[in-house]
Amino acid sequence: MTLRARLTLLTFWVMLVSLLTFAGIAGVMLWRVELGSVVRQTSAQADALLTIATTDPGDHQFALDADDLLEQNGLSAAARIYNGAALSWSGGANGPDTLDPTFLSDQETRATRAVGSYLVASRRTGDTTVQVGRSLEPLTHLLRRYALIASLTLLLLSSAGGALVAHEVRRTLHPLEQLAARVEHLDQPGALPAQQENDEVGALARALQRSLSALRAERERETLFLASASHELRTPVTAMLADVQHVLSRERPAAELRATLERTEKTASRLRQLTGNLMTLTRVQRLTGEHGPVKPTDNFALLDLLEVAGEAVDLLQPLALKQNLDLWLDGQTCLVRGDRVMLGSVLENLIGNAIKFTPRDGEVQVQVTYLGNGDVQLTVQDSGPGFPEGALTEAFVRGQTRVEGFGLGLAVVREVIEAHHGQLLLGHASGGGAQVRVTLPSPTPAERG
Repeated sequence: MTLRARLTLLTFWVMLVSLLTFAGIAGVMLWRVELGSVVRQTSAQADALLTIATTDPGDHQFALDADDLLEQNGLSAAARIYNGAALSWSGGANGPDTLDPTFLSDQETRATRAVGSYLVASRRTGDTTVQVGRSLEPLTHLLRRYALIASLTLLLLSSAGGALVAHEVRRTLHPLEQLAARVEHLDQPGALPAQQENDEVGALARALQRSLSALRAERERETLFLASASHELRTPVTAMLADVQHVLSRERPAAELRATLERTEKTASRLRQLTGNLMTLTRVQRLTGEHGPVKPTDNFALLDLLEVAGEAVDLLQPLALKQNLDLWLDGQTCLVRGDRVMLGSVLENLIGNAIKFTPRDGEVQVQVTYLGNGDVQLTVQDSGPGFPEGALTEAFVRGQTRVEGFGLGLAVVREVIEAHHGQLLLGHASGGGAQVRVTLPSPTPAERG
């Protein structure tokens, strides 16, 4: 059974039971009200008849007065008058010979109770006993008609209400049915339906859309990661494999073997850097949600950027000395909130590129300072030829740059800086050479402790 059918049946039965309960309560109240009215009328007739009977029972007007007294709203009551145990008068409507036998045999002076299908009011004064009885059949017949009419009316109302509810349920569940049909084909492009609804179905659709967007973004990141890895790793691995196979093809002199090993060392170093960049890219993507970078205070620690820069400079100093470059660090202690590994990767990429493109006997400067607005600025500047043509526009497109050395590295730098809510600016130094400036937000006094 579908949800629509269950909701319709449930609503129908709830409405029917509720209305029947209401009708039953109303019927009980009607019975009590009408019965109370009959009790009051019968009791008043019995009291009045007892007064007439004890005043002058031999008066010729007695029978006429008694008959008028027993007539009430077009209904006549049955009456009996006893002198001792003997019946001395009976009149009014037809009824049982004895209205209330119990009252005649006990010592009660007043009683009003139902006897069979009659309500009997009995009164006694001395040897005179008066009993007045009203048939309850008209009241019972009224209640039967009420119950029949109420049942048919409530059944009709419940059916109409069920049909109305079925229509509303169909209209309400239609967006949910559309959503269910669309969810079966999540790979299709386009947004999920029912997101504009202002009810639970709309909330569900929007939640599913957010989840679907996150899954698509994750899939795109994985695809991009694999594309970047294959693009960046294919060339050095192919070159190293070809070089080794060439050497192994026959006996080689020692000088040629050494040259091959040196080339292999360079290729392995490049592979190490590429692997580090790919790992950093994976790390930063985990911190980047569907709606952009996370807040720095969510996952980052308080770091001294000068200290992180010093570690990168120490790591790359041997490479600079090998090319007879002057690599130096200057600045002041500058606190930022960030990930040490990712920021270290940024510095290694920037300083490594500067060393790579700076001629021998050149200079690479690394500086960490506070800006006037309190933000922290990292500057890496070299004395080389500057950025090649096209590098400033293509450096941030992973796997698509035509400029050697500017594929994955600067793209990783960009994503790390964006994840830290910073800014990256590539340009040319005033005295020539390339200049890269990274600006990071400074932590608040509360975050500094």
